[in-house]
Amino acid sequence: MVRTAVVNLARQRATEALRAKGVNNDVIERLPSIEDGFVTWISRSEMPMETIDEMLRARGGFVEIDDLSNVVQRTTGHAPPSWVLELLMTSMDADGDGLLSNTEVWTWANDRGLDVPPHLLEVEQPEAEPEPLPELTPLPTPEPVVISPVEVEPEQKPVVEEPVRPKQVDTQPVPRPITPVAATQGSLEGLLDAFGQNLRGDEIQAIVDANTQAFHISGTVKEHKATLLGEAGWRDGRTLTVSTLLGEVDLQVPSSASSDLRFVDHHATLHGWNRGLSRAVFRLA
Repeated sequence: MVRTAVVNLARQRATEALRAKGVNNDVIERLPSIEDGFVTWISRSEMPMETIDEMLRARGGFVEIDDLSNVVQRTTGHAPPSWVLELLMTSMDADGDGLLSNTEVWTWANDRGLDVPPHLLEVEQPEAEPEPLPELTPLPTPEPVVISPVEVEPEQKPVVEEPVRPKQVDTQPVPRPITPVAATQGSLEGLLDAFGQNLRGDEIQAIVDANTQAFHISGTVKEHKATLLGEAGWRDGRTLTVSTLLGEVDLQVPSSASSDLRFVDHHATLHGWNRGLSRAVFRLA
């Protein structure tokens, strides 16, 4: 779930820090779309977040800009521009000290809707030094005590029956199968209903693979932003957030498309699912 208040406050801090570095407003205004894109890249990546965490720790200590560049390139297949990395590094540095830790990166992504495992959000604590042992004062040697022998009858031990151990039952959890909603949907409403469940990454990909037909997208464009990454023809195009009768969807249009961004009434093909914003992503057919 996106923590809107936290995100807005963090963006305000990042904006002030970027202006102090001399970054112009045209670049700063692209910060929200770059943040959303980074969260989407990680959520759609097949790499486990633990593997990404190890990449961020590759140099030891704090996260460097080259570490972040390697993560983006491995998850998207494209090397990001240096100004994009600078915006991300400044946005993720929550305390503004210029040092970026793994915990700050994952907390930043979690605030923006990424489902981060709890152990990646824990702050690493330094190992405490063991306290020195107190000096022991030697005790005086006690005088020997002579005890007269006493005959004691041997105690009879009661017969203890061995309890019957219950048969161990295999309680291994049964893996959840891929949901049957990954079938071809006949309408946009059915497709969005299928995405409305709490799905794993492989289930989302199964829905995308099963629905290659065109869907009719009609509605008002609420906002639009640049498409920073993608194949040739789509990169440097626009991503439109369209308000339809069934809810909001994202529609990617190539750079060669019409510049009228007020209303959409087109056919489009399913491209993916934005887990950070809970929206289906289409491409203009």
